[in-house]
Amino acid sequence: MGGLQRKYAEIRDTLRGEIAAGKYGAGRPFPSEAMLARRFGAARHTVVRALRELQSQGVLTRRQGAGTVITGAAQHLTGRIALIIHGSGYCEIFAPIARAISHLCLTHGYSLLFSDIALDDNRQRVVQVIRQAREYIKMGMDGVVFQPVELMKNAVDVNREIVELFDAAKIPVVLLDSDIVPAPERSRYDLAAVNHFAAGMKLAEHLRKTGSRRILYLLQHNRAPCVQERYMGLRTGCEGLPLPGKAVFAEPDDVARIRRHVRSLKPDAIACYNDRQAAILMQTLARIGIRVPGDIRVAGFDDVNYATLATPRLTTMHQPCRELAELAFDMLMVRIKAPDAPAKETFLNATLVVRESTEKPTRKGIRPCTR
Repeated sequence: MGGLQRKYAEIRDTLRGEIAAGKYGAGRPFPSEAMLARRFGAARHTVVRALRELQSQGVLTRRQGAGTVITGAAQHLTGRIALIIHGSGYCEIFAPIARAISHLCLTHGYSLLFSDIALDDNRQRVVQVIRQAREYIKMGMDGVVFQPVELMKNAVDVNREIVELFDAAKIPVVLLDSDIVPAPERSRYDLAAVNHFAAGMKLAEHLRKTGSRRILYLLQHNRAPCVQERYMGLRTGCEGLPLPGKAVFAEPDDVARIRRHVRSLKPDAIACYNDRQAAILMQTLARIGIRVPGDIRVAGFDDVNYATLATPRLTTMHQPCRELAELAFDMLMVRIKAPDAPAKETFLNATLVVRESTEKPTRKGIRPCTR
């Protein structure tokens, strides 16, 4: 899987760089899928995936009878921006953010080199992030938007190593969604993010209004600082409750552990750090005979796809992906012009979206687990 991911990214980034360099004229036919497959030694479906992404970014277009052609806008790209993301495999906000940044780059005359490093193995993912950062430095970037790595005990050290590589090359960096150090610390890099603490408090306020008094926060070890900030906000908003936003560490599909936490702590609401985890948790609760929201209310963060596809539909904190992309891009433009200016942090507000998963129960109490 990792090899296929790297091959697809290699084809996409190589073609986009060649387009920006003027190798292919606007309106003229682009090499066929078969030709590209032979050139890169790749399967045709890998080439198709790379071309589809370039098309979604506005670099290519497909016309019936004319094949694939370069758009006129793609011929006026004069600078290079790198976007390094590794979390799209487990957090759904990064795909729409990447698409929005891509269109912003195209509109403002920048070629975007985008790394979506969706590897399952945490260590391999970090290795690939560092490798990609070094490659971008060799290519020469005007600036970088970087999602800090997580799910590693030494994530702080790893992130410092990565941003210092860009520092040494005098390439400006804007951090996306999370700082590289745990709250309340702040690094010396620009940060474009949501106010996660306030979002956690807002979700806690909603759960209290539904009658929840025993609230858990489902967490994993070594998550990004922004996830910790959500927990801090939720716990602050739950002060005074019998079970005030207690953090429990478990995978949402770990049936035995979820059952144990439910039996011992008797929560009436569980908040998850993103919607994907919440959707999986609701499936696990159903397996052990617990109804959502009748027995336990469940809520998440993100509001991209999972929230409306889950059953029941999920109450969540909506992250403004397009606005976050615009913020990160604008901050990078300012940083490129003023590389020595003081670091800036700008936070957007997440909005509460109430759906069926936190409706008030029809009766009190939690049914005993029978399985």
